[in-house]
Amino acid sequence: MMTDCEKKTLKLHLLFSFFNGSSMGVTWSLYEVVARKALGASAFQITLLVMGLPFAWLLSSVFTNAMQTQKSYRPFLIGAGMVRMAAMSGMFWVHSPWQYLALMVAYLVPLGVINPAQNFVLARNYPDEHRGAWFGIATSVTNGMSLITAILGGALLDVNQQWFRPIFFAVGTLGAVASFILASIPVPRRETLERWENPVKKIFHIFKKDKKFWIFERNFFIYGCGFLILSPVIPLFMVDALGMTYKEISFARGVLGVLGVIVFSPFTGRFMDKHNPFVYAGKIFALLALFPVMLFVGGFAGKSAVYGAYILYSLAMAGITIVWNIGSIFFAQKDSEATYQSIHITMTGVRGLIAPLFGFMAMHFFGYYTAFVLSFVLFITASTMMMHAAKTNAD
Repeated sequence: MMTDCEKKTLKLHLLFSFFNGSSMGVTWSLYEVVARKALGASAFQITLLVMGLPFAWLLSSVFTNAMQTQKSYRPFLIGAGMVRMAAMSGMFWVHSPWQYLALMVAYLVPLGVINPAQNFVLARNYPDEHRGAWFGIATSVTNGMSLITAILGGALLDVNQQWFRPIFFAVGTLGAVASFILASIPVPRRETLERWENPVKKIFHIFKKDKKFWIFERNFFIYGCGFLILSPVIPLFMVDALGMTYKEISFARGVLGVLGVIVFSPFTGRFMDKHNPFVYAGKIFALLALFPVMLFVGGFAGKSAVYGAYILYSLAMAGITIVWNIGSIFFAQKDSEATYQSIHITMTGVRGLIAPLFGFMAMHFFGYYTAFVLSFVLFITASTMMMHAAKTNAD
């Protein structure tokens, strides 16, 4: 039986997911491709661009430290929405890759506020036995809207790639509305306020105190490096090696890449409710290891293998999305949910400032295929370590 608070939260969470997903389709499937095709960005500029999101994650602990000193996160979420809208408004005056890169980073930075705040809301308003299921349904809504806007964005950009300016302005507006809706979800005021602390010292203190969380984050870090090594490689591989159009890339990344997430997230969310994150993540990482294998094959078999790679990717991401977003709640104590998620996000930022550079160097000196092999090895290593942690009672 759902409580009134749970019902209201779910309604607003689904509305947030609708607008958030609408803002994500073009951004996540085509933003590096726009930089390459419409603005002539170099491989190094593409690498810096894909490091923009990790930079936002790296700032997450700083933002969350400030948020933890307040009883409500609402002002931070409203500010995040305003920054997102302002950043994308600037796209009308973009004429160089560097201008584009600066505005995209400005748009991404508020995610360091939005994600930890979302975790706090979900931890407080959803009971443990339903949290994964409700988040899974919301994830399906997010990715369903992302699929629609990815198709629409790809089609429009194939007509005229310079239309990226009004398209991204619309993206910023939708993203801002999503942030405002999240801020409107009623949540109990925090009972315990924290003093400002050095974010780095706080991370090491929590890792030292909570060994299980440290083991989880260590293994997740290895997986994340495997994932992020591919971030500068894939758009260049698709554009330069395979000659794919906007429509073909948006179909692969924005349609096939999210279909599995749309269909299976409610089920993977329920699975997450019944299993600890070590076993869950270990199995998902093993499945995702097939993704770089299929990309490798795509270099010889062509676009069809790339489409197959994204079907596998979407099946794995149905699980990854759940564990990435709410796995940290498994370890967190009351009132520390946002702090634990901010640490998880900050670790994403750390690896995001390292792994793409390794991917760029592997691609530059040895070619695309070396990066694919390296990614596969890291995925399998992370999977093995997660399963080992489960067997040794790390959970």
